[in-house]
Amino acid sequence: GQGSNSIKSAEQGAGLGLPIAKNLVDLHGGTFTLKSKLRIGTEVVVTFPAERVMSALAPLAEAAPSIAPTHGDVESPSTPAHSKASVLRRLLFK
Repeated sequence: GQGSNSIKSAEQGAGLGLPIAKNLVDLHGGTFTLKSKLRIGTEVVVTFPAERVMSALAPLAEAAPSIAPTHGDVESPSTPAHSKASVLRRLLFK
């Protein structure tokens, strides 16, 4: 079982989801952490190296070069790499 006897057997999974998710995270160089407390809940934390995330999102930055800096956003110097990183930050942290 998966911690609770209140779930009907027809609703229970095969128990493969977490191992599959962990393997996918591992393949991408990330970390997968679980903290579980009975009758309280489970916290799942997934992290990936910033370099991997930035390179995976680079096509988004190139597809959206028209995003202008927001009010008060000062960018200096304006190099292509700096500009791409700035666009990615705006896409990720709106």
